[in-house]
Order: sequence, then C-alpha cells, then structure tokens
Amino acid sequence: MNKIKIIKKVKANYIRFKLHRVFGFAANLFVYFGYLNKMSSWIEANKSVLEYNDFYNKAVLHKNRFKMYAWYLDKRSLRSKDINYLEFGVGRGNSLRWWSENNENLSSRLWAFDTYEGLPEDYGHYKAGTFNRGGNFPLIEDDRINFVKGLFQDTLLQTIPEIAFKDKTTIVHVDGDLYSSAMYCLSVLFPHLKNGDIIIFDEFVVPAHEYKAFEDFVSSFYIKLKPIGAINNYLQFIFEVE
Repeated sequence: MNKIKIIKKVKANYIRFKLHRVFGFAANLFVYFGYLNKMSSWIEANKSVLEYNDFYNKAVLHKNRFKMYAWYLDKRSLRSKDINYLEFGVGRGNSLRWWSENNENLSSRLWAFDTYEGLPEDYGHYKAGTFNRGGNFPLIEDDRINFVKGLFQDTLLQTIPEIAFKDKTTIVHVDGDLYSSAMYCLSVLFPHLKNGDIIIFDEFVVPAHEYKAFEDFVSSFYIKLKPIGAINNYLQFIFEVE
C-alpha cells in the first residue's frame, strides 16, 4: 500500500470510528504548538536580516514598540512624508495617537478601524466583548483621522475607495488580535499594496492568530514581505512590501 492510500485509509477510519471524540479535547493545543513550532523556525531563519531586534529582552513592555516606530520613521524619513495610516484595532488609541503626533504632513490621512465595543469573538482567555470602549472613539485632536466603526468585514470594503493608495506610502497596523481579523484585512488590502508599503503586526508571536494570518497571507497571495525590525521578543514586527 503506497503512502497516499495509507493516508486516505487513516482519514476514512478516523471519521468512521469518530476519533474526534477521543482527541477533540486537544485539537486546539495541537494547532497552537504546530504554529508555535513554525513561528519559532521562521524567526530563526529570518532574524539575521532584521535591522532592529531586541531579543532576548527580559522586560517586555508594550510601550517599547514606540522606540522601534521612531527608529523606523527616521530611517524612512516618514515624519514629514504624506502617508496613509490604517490601524485595525484601535482600543484606547495609544498607537493611533503616537502616529498622529509623529507624522506632521497635513496631507496624511489616518484611518482608525474598530468596533469600539470589544472583541467580536473569544481570543485565548479574553472573552468576546473584552476591550469594550462603550462605542466611543479615543479623544485625539487631529482632523486627519477618520474613525470607522464596525466589524472590519462590514466596513473595510466600503471605505477603500476613499483611500488614495497609489499616491501615498501606506502603513497597515494589524492590531485586531484575532486570526479572522488579520487575515480578512490583509486579504482585502492585497490588491492595493505596492512596493515600499509597510505592514506592522502588534501581536505577531501569538501562534494561531497573527502569526498564522501572516503565514497564510504570504503563502496564499505569493506576496513577499521583507522583515525589517522586531521588538518585545518579536511581539511587534515591521515588514516592508517587496
């Protein structure tokens, strides 16, 4: 019996004998460790090309991401450049506020996508509804910001015609935490991305969510993303589209 026949036989008998009842409790665990291994292997293979890398850092502080952002803005001379900044998952607006304060070009446009009512589904030990802002936008005084309320799946497609992708460097900040959020946004934005555009992951080392979305996006669309910098033990990651 050849390998293909063996695989088909195993699958048929797995279904026949309802083995999901035996192993189902560990299904998510298998997925998690499978992607954890893939992620660790990918980082090992790519860490040497990073221009910014703080690994290993005993003190992982979310606010340290701004150090890397500042380094990158200066590297690409983006503080005065006309940009699109698209943030998916705004929360209290800390990242949005930082980008608003650190890009001075009056023609830049910032797009803040969020339900503002918390996670739409469970995320690890965080339950749906966590991070609820009561539907309120963060208070940031900047007329360049466009707040877009609702699920990304309900708002992104109708907003895209308003965004001048061809004329500006686009920065995509993926911070919706969930695999479904990240994969949807990246897939919809794919036709509009060009060389030199930037994708930032805010929770890259969550194996079955943002890392999985990254891997599936790259392999599904044959897009090349060049890793530029990482901080907080690869939690936040900057890529450039090539």
